[in-house]
Amino acid sequence: MFNDFRLWSWLMNAGVKQTIELQIGSLKNLPVLPEASLRILDVINTPDIPIEKLADALSLSPGLVARLLGLANSAYFARSRNVSDIRTAIFQVLGLDLVKALAQAIIFNVQFDTRKCQGFDAEYFWIRSLTTAVSAQKLAIEIPQLRAFTPSTIYSGGLLLNIGILVLGYLQPEELHEVFVECKKTGLPVRQGISRQMGQSHYQIGHFLLRKWHLPVLYQVLLDNYENKDFEGIELPLLILMRLCERLSVTVISGESINLQEFESECRKIKLPLDNIQELAEQLAENQPAMQKLAAIMGN
Repeated sequence: MFNDFRLWSWLMNAGVKQTIELQIGSLKNLPVLPEASLRILDVINTPDIPIEKLADALSLSPGLVARLLGLANSAYFARSRNVSDIRTAIFQVLGLDLVKALAQAIIFNVQFDTRKCQGFDAEYFWIRSLTTAVSAQKLAIEIPQLRAFTPSTIYSGGLLLNIGILVLGYLQPEELHEVFVECKKTGLPVRQGISRQMGQSHYQIGHFLLRKWHLPVLYQVLLDNYENKDFEGIELPLLILMRLCERLSVTVISGESINLQEFESECRKIKLPLDNIQELAEQLAENQPAMQKLAAIMGN
């Protein structure tokens, strides 16, 4: 009886995943990345890429360079002089790791125009994504299990967590708008509203997109297993950190007080002192005005 139940559950899960994959794969409006974007993503995800080669690759997309320069000149980085050259932006302001992560996110943002989705707040989307990414990168320094991951990898992982919502805003704007309306009315979290309305989570949608576009396997693993409480892969400490940071970002952005007990279990698993959460939350709250300006540039 037990074995029959396990077989039935396995078949159901396999069927659901296959259905999701077919839905994503058959969407005719899923954009094909331009050749320049493909080349840029390839360079971005090449370990130890020289800055000169990165700058040359980014220059293939003038729009991307303009957005990166806008970020470099934003209040978040508090520059006294205007930066007008991408190499200067990399060397003196943003740094190699941050440029790689932001460029990847901007490419996604350009591909998925969400303006047809009423209620989609692009600025909120990016401030939440940026806050999650910054949190993960800062906290990872204190976690021995994460030393194998580069800062840019961790930052990019945080930025890409909710990419599935961006995809839905572009592909199914009316359906996503209905989710926003229902969630605002009932208080249901958007991620749960999407799962109920679409029959799949936005993490799953994001996973299939990343796989279709051949992005690094690590990012695919994070999204594919984000809601999998039984996952035991080597990426588990990073997955736990991402879950923690996403909740932390929501709390900070809302202006609510941090309840450290809500983070105690996850901190224990990755051996992260609770005091680090409180300290980081205060820093993030202080930097929110500058972060909002950064998110506004990302969302344009």
